[in-house]
Formats: sequence, structure tokens, C-alpha cells
Amino acid sequence: MSSLLETKGLTHVYGEGTPFEKKALDEVSITFEQGDLVGIIGHTGSGKSTFIQHLNGLLKPTAGQVLLHGNDIWANPKQIRDIRFKVGMVFQYPEYQLFEETVYKDIAFGPKNMGISEDEIEQRVKKAASIVHLKEDLLQKSPFELSGGEKRRAAIAGVMAMEPEVFILDEPTAGLDPKGRNQILDQICAYREEQNSTVLFVSHSMEDIAKVAKKVLVMHKGKVAMYGQTYEVFSQVDKLEQMGLTVPAVTKIFTGLKKRGFDLGQNAYTIEQAADVLLPFLQRGGTVHD
Repeated sequence: MSSLLETKGLTHVYGEGTPFEKKALDEVSITFEQGDLVGIIGHTGSGKSTFIQHLNGLLKPTAGQVLLHGNDIWANPKQIRDIRFKVGMVFQYPEYQLFEETVYKDIAFGPKNMGISEDEIEQRVKKAASIVHLKEDLLQKSPFELSGGEKRRAAIAGVMAMEPEVFILDEPTAGLDPKGRNQILDQICAYREEQNSTVLFVSHSMEDIAKVAKKVLVMHKGKVAMYGQTYEVFSQVDKLEQMGLTVPAVTKIFTGLKKRGFDLGQNAYTIEQAADVLLPFLQRGGTVHD
């Protein structure tokens, strides 16, 4: 896989030169590759929201660079709008940003601003609606006639329809019930597979991260505290807890079982993984080791 998006020494200071000066990002250097699916976690105030807003130019670095395909996104400030078509972002509770007369027009808004043909726009709208499981008959309805979950999916489809190379979501499952959470996560994964895009998503839900993320980025006090494969990061329970973060409940149980001498062979981070590990163990008549 090739490097797609990279930050070098990325630093951001709010209120620079004032009594309220605060360094939100402190020399963050990290690389995201084509096709990555990265969960971003961190305590409130860790810098994760500030970080993602730099990746498509919503915020300008105080120092350092954001590179897309090796090119500084701020090399030509007049073209920063084009970067936002390539690095698309879905904000928290995006359903509150719906504003067009119809769902179709809302999903088409981004592609229309890209200057592509009406035929291409229609194809993209229908494709994005299909990925998020919005029925075609809903496209001509007002977005305000949709249910809460349908509004969320329509808003996400609006960014998908731009077909960004990097797709960033801030708390995409916030406020949804378990069924709605799973639907959104499944649809994000479906989009990544369909487009071979790089997907980054911020979440407070360790269970959501564990379920779909291939890698985890942990932010702490404006720095990269940890970055690696999901199993590598979640296996460091003590280190995460020292930063005020919790691991998935299933992982806590497995960690406790290992401390009590149960040799399970590996950790688990989701209920499905736990079942895969525990059932063979129990069938073997698993015992405690001294």
C-alpha cells in the first residue's frame, strides 16, 4: 500500500500570543495509507477533533504540513476547496446540516459543486443512496420527512457521493440505538470496500472501534500516544487506562481471565471474537493454569 495522507510536525496553537494560548496539536507526524480503516480515540481535549479538521484544510497549521499524495495541501491556498472534495468530512450529527428541498438535492450538493455532469451526479447520488440503504422513493422527499436514522444516512451519503479518496467521520454513530450504530458502521465499511478509500473515524465507543477499525490512533495531550493495529493498541490496557480511556468491555473480561490463569491463547475485542475464542476453549474443557 502507498502513502496517501501524511502529517509532518503538525502543530496548532489556539489564541497564539494571547493569555488564552493553548497548544492543541504538538508536532504530530503520522502516515495513512491507501485503504486504511483507522479509528481515532482520545480523551476530551486530546486534540483529535483539531487534528481531523486539519486533514482537509478546515484549519490551517500553526506549524508543520499536511501532505496529500506528497503535496502540501496549503501550497496553493486558492485550491484548498478542491482538497475538500478529495478529503471529505462528515461532522457529528450531520443530519442537522440537511437543507435542500429534497433528499436527492442534498446528496447531489457536493458533486454539483465539483462541476461534474448531471448524468454523473445522478449516478453518484443513486450509488451513495444504495450504499447507505436509502430507498430510491425517498430521494424525492423532503429530508425533514425522514426518520432520524435516515437523515443521518442521507447526510453521510452526501459526502460519499463526492467519492473522496479520504473519508473522515466525527462520531458517526453518536446518539443512535444499537441497530442504527451497526447499520452505519456496516455502510462505512461497504463504502471503503467499494471505493478502496481511506476511512478515518473518531469515536468514543471502544466497541465501535473494535468492531471495524483495522488500526487505532490514540491522541493524548495533542500528541500521538499510540498508533498501530487494533489488537496491538487494545492489548495495552494499562497504558490506555492511564490516559483515562477504557478498552472494550469484552477485552476487560479477557484480561481479567488471563490474570486468573485462564490460557485463552488470544485477546478478544468484540462479542463475536469472544465467542470464537471461548467456545473452542470450553469444548476442550478449559482449565486454570497455575
